[in-house]
Amino acid sequence: MSDLRANGARVPRLLLGGESLLGVSRAPRDRMLEIAARYHDAETLAVTLSKALAAGADGVLASPSQPLRAALAELKQPVPIYALLPNVPEYVRDSSDLGLVGAALKRVKRASPATLARLGITGMTHALAVLRSDFSGLVPLMLELEAAALGAKDLRAVVLAAPLTDLALAGGHGAFFEHYCRFVRGRFRAAAGFETHNLGHLLPRLRAWGIRPDLVVGPVNSRGLLMKPTAAELLAELEHSDVPVIAKEVRAAGVVPLVEGARWAMAHGARGVVADLVDLDDLTAELRALSA
Repeated sequence: MSDLRANGARVPRLLLGGESLLGVSRAPRDRMLEIAARYHDAETLAVTLSKALAAGADGVLASPSQPLRAALAELKQPVPIYALLPNVPEYVRDSSDLGLVGAALKRVKRASPATLARLGITGMTHALAVLRSDFSGLVPLMLELEAAALGAKDLRAVVLAAPLTDLALAGGHGAFFEHYCRFVRGRFRAAAGFETHNLGHLLPRLRAWGIRPDLVVGPVNSRGLLMKPTAAELLAELEHSDVPVIAKEVRAAGVVPLVEGARWAMAHGARGVVADLVDLDDLTAELRALSA
């Protein structure tokens, strides 16, 4: 069962992760090629999402991609989506080919009339920030386009991808984090979250700024992989933090068994875990074990 936050947003205990659908993982190359081949077909991915929910997953943490959008369209049942925005690998590739402006225009061209109308409203309410090239004004425009590209019927949360979160964190932009949470909750009527690869740095900053997002996704594992600044400091922060942390990388790049890694993370302060597709050999059995 998910527990409730003060603002009504539910904290997921178990999410199926789709980061490997983007070709991003610390798994061996052969395993990644296997995942890419297995879930290239929308119908197969749709069946997998349905099985994951039936096995106890609270939802899916994933970025916009054509396979995911097609799979969601295949399903009659709405899938609870925790949208990880933007699709950073795709945006980086488009920016390399087309430039930053060209990458943005590509997304505008494929947007529906309804999305363009919503984009115009968001643009007007953030006009001054956009003219100043202020991060706080540009990110909401990106979120509009990326959220529409996802095609989710049941959007539970919008989680800002780690590269953007950690960029704002490095700059000490507390106002950005506050504005992001307010915008996501107001615009999408969804929980506001952040993914980070600097969890031990982010949690104390949020506390100092007095900002309480609905969830933060970051690495928590028994081997200390990606636990910054150190594993001990991050675990100490988990003890004080009133922000729910959803643990990712619980397998520590495949060194730790999934259920063992999830138990360790939950025992050390995580409120939930992400199990990526690449981590699951027997999806139904392992998710049932995790949900128990």
